[in-house]
Amino acid sequence: MSSPRSTVTKNPVPAPIVTVRSEFPTLNRSRQQQSLTCLVTVEVPESKWRPDPDDLQSAPPVPSIPPLEGFNNRPKTPPSAFAQDWPYESPEVLEEITEDLRSRVDNWHGLDFQRFGRLRLHGTLRVGKDRQSWQELECYLFSEMLICVKEKRGQQQYQWDEAGSSRKISRCTLKGSILIRKHLKQVESTPDEPILTLRLSVAELPSFHLQFQGRKQLDLWKRALLDLDDLEHQLRSPAYDQEYSGTDDEDYRIQRSKKRVSSLASSFGAGKSINTAPTEYTGSARGTQDLSPMMEAIHVPLDLVVVVPVSSSMQGLKISLLRDALRFLVQNLGERDRMGLVTFGSSGGGVPLVGMTTKAWGGWSNILEAIRPVGQKSLRADVVEGANVAMDLLMQRRSNNPIATILLISDSSTSDAESVDFVISRAEAAKVAIHSFGLGLTHKPDTIIELSTRTKASYTYVKDWMMLRECVAGALGALQSTSHQNVKLKLRLPEGSPAKFVKISGALHITKRATGRDAEAALGDLRFGDKRDVLIQLVISPDSSSQEQLPQDAWESIVSGLEALGGPLEQDEQRPPSVEELPLIQADLTYGDILREGSLAHLPRPSLLAITMLPMPSKTRSPGAPSTPPIPSHPSVVQRRMELLTSDMLTRALTLVSRGQNDRASHLLGETRSILKGLGKGGLPPLPRPATNSLAAPSVPSTPRVPGSPDSRRTPSPHSDAFGVSQGVDSATVSALDAELESALEWISHPAVFGRDSRKAVLQAIGVISSQRGYTFRTTVETLWASRISGIRNLTTKAREWRESGDEALREEA
Repeated sequence: MSSPRSTVTKNPVPAPIVTVRSEFPTLNRSRQQQSLTCLVTVEVPESKWRPDPDDLQSAPPVPSIPPLEGFNNRPKTPPSAFAQDWPYESPEVLEEITEDLRSRVDNWHGLDFQRFGRLRLHGTLRVGKDRQSWQELECYLFSEMLICVKEKRGQQQYQWDEAGSSRKISRCTLKGSILIRKHLKQVESTPDEPILTLRLSVAELPSFHLQFQGRKQLDLWKRALLDLDDLEHQLRSPAYDQEYSGTDDEDYRIQRSKKRVSSLASSFGAGKSINTAPTEYTGSARGTQDLSPMMEAIHVPLDLVVVVPVSSSMQGLKISLLRDALRFLVQNLGERDRMGLVTFGSSGGGVPLVGMTTKAWGGWSNILEAIRPVGQKSLRADVVEGANVAMDLLMQRRSNNPIATILLISDSSTSDAESVDFVISRAEAAKVAIHSFGLGLTHKPDTIIELSTRTKASYTYVKDWMMLRECVAGALGALQSTSHQNVKLKLRLPEGSPAKFVKISGALHITKRATGRDAEAALGDLRFGDKRDVLIQLVISPDSSSQEQLPQDAWESIVSGLEALGGPLEQDEQRPPSVEELPLIQADLTYGDILREGSLAHLPRPSLLAITMLPMPSKTRSPGAPSTPPIPSHPSVVQRRMELLTSDMLTRALTLVSRGQNDRASHLLGETRSILKGLGKGGLPPLPRPATNSLAAPSVPSTPRVPGSPDSRRTPSPHSDAFGVSQGVDSATVSALDAELESALEWISHPAVFGRDSRKAVLQAIGVISSQRGYTFRTTVETLWASRISGIRNLTTKAREWRESGDEALREEA
């Protein structure tokens, strides 16, 4: 489906800056294989960029379906011909069938019947995904939705009318639903078979097929599907008015007198919600506002669903702090942002409390005040159910803001990481990130970390309940600072490059081609002020251009020996050694344009790194010639090495702890601290000796050196300081990494304490260091990257000020 937004933006987002660095500026030719490390830095400057209001206001009331092939010149149905040219049942009969359907289906799985629109057609059809296997289902085509149900055998009820007569009512199961008016791209049919193929803009279901009893029924359904937009326009009554429904990003046609009907059961059998807010389908009293005075606060609009626990463990102060954090989120939404709210942990499973609604809605205060812990102590709070219902809310939107994400707060003490695959597949298809927050000491982090990691989001450990507001504030500030979505770094070894990929690290996900000459690194979403460093280890092929390596027969060997006895000729002595510049690696970037939904953007041109290849060093050196000092590694490469070494060793230590080998984990982290201190000073300390108790020493990454130069791996750089770090390496980074290692070592010898508290902090630190993303200022390592993003800094400051002025209102509830 083409994007409803304008294809040309007045003020596009500046492209990220890509820089490719080599660890060493030159390499000597060698008959041996050499290793070389490169660093690709992707940076988005923290600029004063603001979107042009026209770029954000260009969305139509409802995303329209693009013209279908063969129907581009089809005229609109004139109002006068509407009644004579529409061969469907009367409105009265269709309303009766609609009400009958509502009562027959046992569970609507969170769908709101009021949002289906008017019933257009119905009938029993055969439905299939692949033209091979079919199901016979009752299909109902509404102006917004296509519903498929199947009758339950043996479950019938009787219904009496006013005259006292009874009729059988069969019970049905909901088998499928699709927002057909939003997602329908194309309707295809062939003259050979009575089958319609519906092409959709849904990654999970790109197409499906409807098989009819005859050609007449097929033509009727095909016409109804193609004319969805036309009929909807004709069926609107004069009472419909155009105004903003609590959002500045898109306007909808709404009926002022119509009230929002409470949501039906969630997809997990939850009961009807008595506190349900208007969604984007209903209106508010707020009209269009002039946004020009607020240009400094404008950001790209986002759709946010917050999932919160209401289990029995959320008693007292904890639930008060949760409500306080939600109030802060609502208060600091942008004018065009929308937020939904889902609870989990009650007997009803995941319950959608509020649909996608803006901060202007007047019912937020009552909704948040009504949140109470309602789950029983014996009830298992399934966080995956909450995430699944949150995905339902996002998938059922009639119109989308450019950014969609889920904030998942959990204090669940149960973990089931194997049940997340379905939710993750939905989130990945819709490009929705699930940021998770583990609340308190007793929560089990494995499930929510799995949800966050695989959707390229982050996990935040909220040990101190009082910090919850500040943590979600940092996440919201980061989302509101988003500049580029789904960024992917495309790496290629161009023709003539002597290198091959060995290892790529520092990205969220790595994909390498089998040829070894192409790779892709996923970086997730970028924010203004972000900087990501990807470390690339290459292997340089041996030099084969020297004639000395060519095979010689016996006669050629005799001739070469005689030539050597005569010494070099004059022209041979004057031949200068060859210096050659070779292309090494090429880096390109692709990313989603947040101002043009569905549009993929590229850099204006790729970045190319070339390296100078020097001739092989002479075997003999002239007497008295000064020795060449070793060339130190580029400080940016050294610093990223230190970060990834810390992250990798923390991960390895957690694995050892999980096996009960806490002493080995402690020894590993202690030696890692020593190695980091040596790296920071420009060299490496002596390799750690094997421990007396056979503890395994950590593997030390080899530092490539320039062939022909002295080994510099254990030689401090001339710029190093005995008590500091080498020039170019950030001392704050070295200190922060050492602090994380020291913190992990504090309780690693006490398994009970470490598993209850420190393990969660280490898991968070691993994610922060490896992805270079921080959201709070609680630790020095988080501060390194959180301080780069102005949105995080601003909202964190607001959260602290809010705390100082609002904590008196916090009270512990019985």
